[in-house]
Amino acid sequence: FTDLSSKQFTFPSDPHGIKEPHIVLHGLFSLATVQHSNSLILTTVGLGSYKVHTGSDTYTYNKLPTNLLDWNSVCWTWDSQTGLTQLWLNGLRTSQKLLGKSVVRGELSIIIGQEQDKFKGGFKTDDSFEGDITDLHMWDHVVTACDIRSYMNQGSFSPGNLLNWNNLNFTVSGNVFIQDADFVEPVLWEWA
Repeated sequence: FTDLSSKQFTFPSDPHGIKEPHIVLHGLFSLATVQHSNSLILTTVGLGSYKVHTGSDTYTYNKLPTNLLDWNSVCWTWDSQTGLTQLWLNGLRTSQKLLGKSVVRGELSIIIGQEQDKFKGGFKTDDSFEGDITDLHMWDHVVTACDIRSYMNQGSFSPGNLLNWNNLNFTVSGNVFIQDADFVEPVLWEWA
C-alpha cells in the first residue's frame, strides 16, 4: 500500500489523436465484477457532461459548471438500497436522480482513467481519460452532504474505507505517470 498524499496520476493525451469524429466517453472510474463488467462507471462525455452508470441504468448530467484548464472536484454518490444518485462538481450539487437498486458482490476490478468493457480488460484507447486524477476515495456507504461540503472546502473528512488515496494498493499500466500534485489547497481561515 502506498501513500499518494500530494501525488497525482497523470494520463497524457494520445499523440495520434482520434481518427474519426465520434462521441468519446472518457473513463474516470470503472468498477467491474466477474458477473457485471459495468457495475459502477463514471465518465466524462464532454465539457460539463458526466455520465453515471450502475448495473444497467445510466444517467447523464449536462451543462455542469466546469473549470477549464484547472482542477475539477467531482463527487458521485449512489445508494444501492434506494437507487438515489447525485453528482457534486466543484462544491455544487445536482438534483438527485433515481437509478437501479443493486448490490455489488464478488471480486472487484477497479480501474481509474479508463473504462473496462469486461472484467479487468476490454480497454479502448478512445475511452481513456486525458488529464490528472488525485485524492480518490470510496466508501461502502453514502457520504453525507455535510461531509462532501467539508471535503470540497478542504476541511477534515474520513478517508474512504474501500479506496483511500493515502493508503492505496494499485498497479500502474500503460502511459500513466505518478507525479507531485500541482494544485494548491486554499487557505482555511479560522475566526476567533
